[in-house]
Amino acid sequence: MAPALRVFTIPFLILTVLMLGRAWYLELSAKEHWRGFWALRSRKMLIASTAVSVAIWGMRFGGLLGERPF
Repeated sequence: MAPALRVFTIPFLILTVLMLGRAWYLELSAKEHWRGFWALRSRKMLIASTAVSVAIWGMRFGGLLGERPF
């Protein structure tokens, strides 16, 4: 089953980049005239999720989470 999952590495990476890219686009294009509690909290969560995503994908391509995909 593990070799079959290697096929999904690139599509999942593309999906991750697209979703985080869209989230950052929406966050940065929002009007800055008034930022409520939820808007500030969502920015912190977006920063945290981006950091976790980069760390996990870095470990994946570094060979720390199973075999390297290539």
